[in-house]
Amino acid sequence: MTPLLAVQGLSLTAGTRRLCENLHWSIRPGECWALLGPNGAGKSTLLHALAGLRSVDAGEILLQGQPIPQWSRRALARQVGILFQEHAYPFPATVLEIVLAGRHPHVPFWSQDSAEDLALAHAALRATGLEELAARRVETLSGGERRRMEVATLLLQSPRLILLDEPTNHLDLNHQIGLIALWVEQVKTRAGALIMVVHDVNLAARFCDHFLFLFGTGESRHGPREEMLQGPLLTRLFDHPMLAVESGERTWWVPG
Repeated sequence: MTPLLAVQGLSLTAGTRRLCENLHWSIRPGECWALLGPNGAGKSTLLHALAGLRSVDAGEILLQGQPIPQWSRRALARQVGILFQEHAYPFPATVLEIVLAGRHPHVPFWSQDSAEDLALAHAALRATGLEELAARRVETLSGGERRRMEVATLLLQSPRLILLDEPTNHLDLNHQIGLIALWVEQVKTRAGALIMVVHDVNLAARFCDHFLFLFGTGESRHGPREEMLQGPLLTRLFDHPMLAVESGERTWWVPG
């Protein structure tokens, strides 16, 4: 199967720190990847590079076989979407107005929102449990409500490659599980792919079938879930003992 995204010999630095070095990695349609590593290892920086928002020090990122810099911003936004850790909203707007911004890559310039755009926006608000808040001003939302609004915006953008930077920020447990399950369903039904930065190993293991580890030294490792979720490797990644606890058919990872 042809990769949706291919990374060839990628190197990233931040100041004098090596984040990843000579990374060769590919993501195929239908795959869900978890990106794990200690604070400052370069997880968010890598996501930004994959989204075409940051230049790389060496190597190449190919989307459907074409280098990222060769894509127009509009065409790239139809294929790749990113949920940032935090997002500022400097101008007054309602929840519906913010969510409708997700349609911008798909509609002609200077056109008004169509009935179809509005219907899709309301469907995204329903999917994230926010339809009753459509007319609310963004500044009145709680942190969790704002996060769900950002998820709805990305749903409306409808990219094939979904990049999530700590998507569970500010969310309570039921919304963490429900919204990640929603993304996974999107991936499976649209032959897309997902890459998710997350700190909870067990949450990642529940939803992701592949893992990429960044160790913060330039070293990286990646592979299927069963290969990557091993006690010694997780212990080295987090610089703390990680123990496996068996419960029924599932394995839970806890700090030692």
